[in-house]
Formats: sequence, C-alpha cells, structure tokens
Amino acid sequence: MFFAFPQALYPVLATIYGDKYVGFFPAAIAAGALLASLTSGWTKNVHRHGLMVTIAATLWGVAILLFGFMDSIVPALIFLAAAGFFDMISGIFRGAIWNQTIPNFLRGRLASIEMMSYLSGPMLGSAKMGIVAESFGVRTALISGGALCIAAVLGAALFLPKFAAYDGREGVKQREREEAERAEMARVSESEF
Repeated sequence: MFFAFPQALYPVLATIYGDKYVGFFPAAIAAGALLASLTSGWTKNVHRHGLMVTIAATLWGVAILLFGFMDSIVPALIFLAAAGFFDMISGIFRGAIWNQTIPNFLRGRLASIEMMSYLSGPMLGSAKMGIVAESFGVRTALISGGALCIAAVLGAALFLPKFAAYDGREGVKQREREEAERAEMARVSESEF
C-alpha cells in the first residue's frame, strides 16, 4: 500500500480544494479509521484473514485512485475516509494473522522487521507521490499511486495464494501445536539437568 500514501501532497492539494481544507485531509483518513474501529465487531466472525487483508488493501488503492479524480471537496474527503476505513480493516486482520502465526520466541525479531516496514512504507510512498507529482502533477500522483497499489496487492495475491487463502482457525491450531512442541522440548531439557 506504500505506493499510495497521499500525506506528502496535502499542502499542494490546497491549490485544488482551497487552503481552508488542508487539515481535513488527514482528519478524513483518521475519521475513516475510527469508524472502522468502532464498527469492527463483525471481524470476529470472519476467518479468511488473508482474503480480508487482500480485499481491504485493494479497496484502499481504489479509494486513493478515486480521490485523485475528485474536483469537489466533499467526495474527496469521503474517499479519503474510505481509505482510512479500509486501512484499519486491513490492520485488524494483519494483526490477527500476526498474533495467530508468530511463535512467541520469534516475536521480538519479527517485530523489528514489522517496525521497519511501518516506518519506511509511508515515507517511501510519500517520496513516490512527491516525485510523481513534481514531474506529472498531483492528480497523476494520486491516480497512479492508487493504481499501483491495486496492481501490487492483486499481484501479490496471485503469487502468494496461501496468504489469500489463510484461515485464522488453522493459524490458531498451528500456533498451539508449535507452542506445545516448544514447551515439551523445554520440559525435556529441564528434566535432563
């Protein structure tokens, strides 16, 4: 999704929508994320977590792409709010996958890799948006960012079918088996001393 982070373009969007609306852009994304959080109870009934990440990430790209086409502030803010909503939905299911599949003894190491992706992804996306906007215009940056996001997510789903098919119930069972095996190995090691 890092292809489509619009944060770097907020100041220049004032030339399209007006200076008084610049603060509304990050607020719209946050409002969409808040709405997703407040209405997320339904997610506990969904077990195809990989598919939901794929769908939500694709819809983030669609929302950013459509935001790039908007001339009026109200629909523009609605699409940014939709992007925030789908980003949060993706985050909920990514977090579930993380908690279901990562063994405790690897969490620290993998958390550092995850942190690098969270810190570098939006910055790289902002850099991409800025470079494209300077060369081809703000709308092109937004539309291409959304399109690249959609293509990248669908391409990843195509080449990583196990991810898209990931079922949270199986992930929990696998993690429980791994933890039981690790506990048994630790028990055997302690009994040898």
